[in-house]
Amino acid sequence: MFNGWINLNKQKGLSSAKATNYLKKIVGVKKAGHAGTLDPLAEGVLPVALGEATKTMPYAIDAKKKYEFDIEWGKSTDTEDSEGTVIAKSTSRPSKNDIIKNLNGFVGNIDQIPPTYSAIKINGKRSYELARNNIKFDIKPRKVFIENFVLSNYISTDKSRFIVDCSKGVYIRSLARDLAKSMGMDGHITYLKRLTVGSFLYKDAILLADIEKLVDKAKLLDILMPLSFVLDDIPAIDIDKNKAKLLSMGQRVSIKEGIKDKKIVFVSSNSQPVALAKIENKNILPYRVFNF
Repeated sequence: MFNGWINLNKQKGLSSAKATNYLKKIVGVKKAGHAGTLDPLAEGVLPVALGEATKTMPYAIDAKKKYEFDIEWGKSTDTEDSEGTVIAKSTSRPSKNDIIKNLNGFVGNIDQIPPTYSAIKINGKRSYELARNNIKFDIKPRKVFIENFVLSNYISTDKSRFIVDCSKGVYIRSLARDLAKSMGMDGHITYLKRLTVGSFLYKDAILLADIEKLVDKAKLLDILMPLSFVLDDIPAIDIDKNKAKLLSMGQRVSIKEGIKDKKIVFVSSNSQPVALAKIENKNILPYRVFNF
């Protein structure tokens, strides 16, 4: 019954994996997965795929994201957030103009080194595991894209609030660290909220506690979004039930529509999901079949 997406509002202090497992138990599904990990310190939008929707997860993971976060100036921590140990201090503080002036250097395609305490794998080991065991290692910089980076509130000389729109793979802790360094000072994140993941919006997100109150499982369907919710950017094709049956068995079927070869499409029949497929020589070749 539950094959779709839930826009979960992850609470602070809970890991993304635990939040997903709690939701999985509440709903009573065998398969579930989240799109884009949020640190335990962070809160906000965590899209969770249930059942067959897990086959569409890459489309949500690749979606653009928006974050709101606070940087406290004057201290650096080993985890680059307020949960870590202070490893450096600076007495200087940035003015509002200093901050605005330096933000432009972090817009567009930039090189970013992920935090030491992250899930990046180094020779098969998670970097946070190596860091906890005091093993020295290097993390190579990665190319990421920042679409927009603004100062939304100069709270005080010690703290500022920002909003950033970015691609997947951006570490906000690293962004805060690097912004502070660009002004010759220390800084770390004290608050982080994800506002959007693609079409998943914070204003529509629901807390685990509120989902638990929906004792009647039929009411869960009211907050369940279709698996096609994350497929808005790819073409959709509706086929008859005979072709849908063949496609569901992994067989190719012919089409007349003039869709370019190698194009990824979402195939449905009578508005029911059938498969994700590729178009080749006017044939539909399924590569992810939805089983209901």
